[in-house]
Amino acid sequence: MFTMNDELPNVLSTMLKGIATPVPRFTADQLDSFLTVTPADNVSRLKDTNHWLSNYNGQILKGMMSFSHQQSNFFAPFGVPSELFTGWLKPLVKATHEAVASGRDPDPVATDNIRIESAYAARIKRLVIALTKEVKATEEEIASGRDDVTRKGYKLVFDRAACDRVCEQAAGQAWLLSSLAAFQRLEWQYHSFGQTRLRAMKKLLRSLLQVIAGEPLSDLKRNPYRKLTPEGEKVQEDDKYLADCELRLLALLARDAFDVRRFALESPASFLGACEWEEVPGSALYSVKLRHYPLPKGVKPNGKTLYMVSPMINRCEIFDLAPGKSVVEGMLQQGYDLYMVDYGNPEPDQANLGLSFYGKTVHDKYLEMIIERHPKQSIDVMSYCMGGTLFMPYLARRIEELNIEGGELQIRQVVLMTAPIFFDDEASGHKPMRDVIREHYSPEVMKTFYAGSNVPPQTIEVGMHAIQPGVAFSVAEGFYARANFPGAIDDAAPFMHWLNSGTRFPARAHREWIQKIFLDNEIWEGKYALPSKYPELDGKPVNMDMLNLADVALFDYRGLRDPIAPVGSCLTSERWGRKEGNLQMTCGGLNRTIEKNVGHIFVVSKRLLAEFLELVTDFLQDEPPVYIPNKKPGTPDPCPPPEGRVEEKPAASAATSTKANQTKPKPTASKKKPSAK
Repeated sequence: MFTMNDELPNVLSTMLKGIATPVPRFTADQLDSFLTVTPADNVSRLKDTNHWLSNYNGQILKGMMSFSHQQSNFFAPFGVPSELFTGWLKPLVKATHEAVASGRDPDPVATDNIRIESAYAARIKRLVIALTKEVKATEEEIASGRDDVTRKGYKLVFDRAACDRVCEQAAGQAWLLSSLAAFQRLEWQYHSFGQTRLRAMKKLLRSLLQVIAGEPLSDLKRNPYRKLTPEGEKVQEDDKYLADCELRLLALLARDAFDVRRFALESPASFLGACEWEEVPGSALYSVKLRHYPLPKGVKPNGKTLYMVSPMINRCEIFDLAPGKSVVEGMLQQGYDLYMVDYGNPEPDQANLGLSFYGKTVHDKYLEMIIERHPKQSIDVMSYCMGGTLFMPYLARRIEELNIEGGELQIRQVVLMTAPIFFDDEASGHKPMRDVIREHYSPEVMKTFYAGSNVPPQTIEVGMHAIQPGVAFSVAEGFYARANFPGAIDDAAPFMHWLNSGTRFPARAHREWIQKIFLDNEIWEGKYALPSKYPELDGKPVNMDMLNLADVALFDYRGLRDPIAPVGSCLTSERWGRKEGNLQMTCGGLNRTIEKNVGHIFVVSKRLLAEFLELVTDFLQDEPPVYIPNKKPGTPDPCPPPEGRVEEKPAASAATSTKANQTKPKPTASKKKPSAK
């Protein structure tokens, strides 16, 4: 039998025994009114989340630090030690280091919000347990994969008799009202308002109250998860809508998924990865390692290597989430010898490593190891987000080095997945993030608190949420809304785990990423410098035009709904690479820009991932010629479409558009080619 360690059903039974005084029945509208209005309801209709107490504390902290440093500087000429004014920071810094090391949010206010969310979820769970029972599931129900069927073959159902008792009898009503009062207390303790996770949980609670009352709310717009026509009419009849509400709650109970964060981190279904891999011996660089994915049995090698560059800001499993949602899985089927950079979870000993270590040293070592293993194979590169941003100057610098030492460039094609390269306040789409950085980011505070521990993923998440209004609410809301579909909870588990298990960002590298890439736009402006073993290049700005000289074929895949890497920032293939301009896929080897109505993490959709893999496979089949250093570049004639093939214009639909012969105005900065220095 399905068992839950909760005594509430017995308590309820004891309370109701012998006390069955009839009273007017609670309606759904009355139960909803008992919830009362709190900050969790977002009555001001904010589009984003306001962490008011964390923001207030942050402003106070920055003010106190500034005043302390002013005092220290003023009295320094008189021999007064600075610790007299700044010593109060030491216990705070120590507590921060301890929190980061243990994986906790260093912000105690955010930690308390998590406590409140967990308590809220636990109370919803207790209510559902008190009002449900188990019955034996039929063979058909077990085979259907419904999430309300337990793994032992029992089905959860709402006990209508129990629901009627808490709506119609005095003792039951008192118990229910006391439970709702506990929810109110938690809501008033919460330290954020607007589009919060707690708001999503309150909508789920409101859905439960409808199930208890056996009727929907009279205001259709207040019915959680209910679809309406543009005119505001019902799409579903009330009975079907309430049945979906029941199924949603029962599925969440069966999977113990009311607390989304805990479910994401602890559920057996949250396992990340679809493909087996092994660490390449000798590849360890601090927390960084090189993964090798062996070919599946029965797949014939294609004689090429694929080097996958993950972003530093998240776990590398974004390339390999789960079966059917894995870029790695799809590319292995193409026969590649596949390697992937895994940056791991940096430890304090990496806090002083800059971007050049992760964007130059790592790639130098790993590509050398790959070439030693496969000396005659060309290398295709696939990179996601900032992984691609940092790899492009690396590749340009590598071409510069080859022009000195000779040798063949084995990297001929690069696939960029939502990889920004251009950052400004006008055309790139990055103004919201740049504004957040200028308003809230303090290099002094970041260095003081994280220089010895690295920047935790929770702090990175705050910045990401700032440019995605309401994402904390929408992720939880979407998870709950789809829970009534068979298999939806387990299907979402790997992505939810990935989303809630970020990695630390090395402190110095983070400061350089913010200043050099985001604010100073150094890569686009031709000012980004990298080290080199050759003195004439060491510490000098990278000549990005080397990508043109070497005829590197570039593939840019960008999303119209991507606030992290907006389409206006993903311009690598439009400025650099094998051919000036960007042509539709009718000429082998030419750069390609594919623009879809997708978001930043499009790989979680099996359909969108399949579309991407089809386009990438077509691109990689057109292999450009080998680049020989110091050969004077010519301007090859445009190759005609294959015989019988007619070039088609892309459809007007934003959801399926393919950019061909770009005609839209480019940023003014794009007209300035960085010169070699």
